[in-house]
Amino acid sequence: MSLIDNFTDRYLPPDKLNPFLWSLKNLGNLNVLGYSQEKRPIYGYKVGKGPLKVLIWSQMHGNESTTTKAIIDLLYLIESGNHLNLLKGIKLIIIPQLNPDGAAIYSRYNANSVDLNRDFVNLTQSESKTLMKVFNKTNPDFCFNLHGQRTIYSAGKMGLPATLSFLAPASDDKGTISKSRENSMKLIASINSSMQRDIPNQIGRFDDSFNINCIGDKLSSLGVPTILFEAGHYPEDYNRNITRKHILSAILIALESIVSNSYDTFLVDDYFNIPENNKDYCDLVIEDVDIIENKNLHKNQDLVVNFKEILKGSKIDFEPEFISYSDSYSALAHKKISFKSLNFSNPIHFETINESVQIKNTLKKLLNM
Repeated sequence: MSLIDNFTDRYLPPDKLNPFLWSLKNLGNLNVLGYSQEKRPIYGYKVGKGPLKVLIWSQMHGNESTTTKAIIDLLYLIESGNHLNLLKGIKLIIIPQLNPDGAAIYSRYNANSVDLNRDFVNLTQSESKTLMKVFNKTNPDFCFNLHGQRTIYSAGKMGLPATLSFLAPASDDKGTISKSRENSMKLIASINSSMQRDIPNQIGRFDDSFNINCIGDKLSSLGVPTILFEAGHYPEDYNRNITRKHILSAILIALESIVSNSYDTFLVDDYFNIPENNKDYCDLVIEDVDIIENKNLHKNQDLVVNFKEILKGSKIDFEPEFISYSDSYSALAHKKISFKSLNFSNPIHFETINESVQIKNTLKKLLNM
């Protein structure tokens, strides 16, 4: 079993990640860059000797672990002697887990219930201060901001699931395309061009609304090319171990494009031709359900369900959560099933607009929970 075989679940707390980081012997010193609000160390690696510097951080949101798993894969490849030629042209500054407190409890927020990605003007949190300290000390040529995205997003209106999404963050509220933002757009276009061979029509463009409190917008306003990576959904891959492989590929393509300067052959229009994300998906639709609510019978309804990620012990459980019902659900679903194929009585009774115990039990049986 390799070092990376243990990282298949969505839950990736620091006490699971850090022993892996400590085990790497060929990458040089593992540095403590700062400490979280609960005094957990925030670790970083400096890898490579090239003139171009790329600052990469992951898990700013503690429940977005897919890109951290891709970073684990990247570090393992380098530890094993791969991509050494690439590292002659580039220097990587990698922060695998910026928010270890949030990662420990599988929360978007840090220990003070602060969304770190809204804290880059006031810098009230130790994690935000750590990242900005590294940024100022490093003076990077590019920044990669790694995140995770919900299953609801499509790549374009009513398109395929957005397995990967990217953004060249705005640098002001006018959406100005500065030279640094242009470089971000061209680099994303380069990634998209290569990745279409592996996940055709499954790459989206993230919303570019400007918010100076967000780290990407902040760094873009400072004139540093910054790319937001969003790890999204691949069909049937709720633990996102397929998505992690595509994130790794995207990172490597981006780094190679930076070293070779090949991204400069792309156009800004190539970036804008990537379809925008749309919220067009639910996780599950159960069809042909008869529902009685307030003594009124609604026949042949579509029951719309999303999965909620719940930390149970050391694993993430995907609990079904009732969203709505309709006789004409027109959006997309990652999975559909007929209620008539289930061993449950029809109709389902609602005591309130919220789901009943019967619905919860139905869904759990369907999902083998």
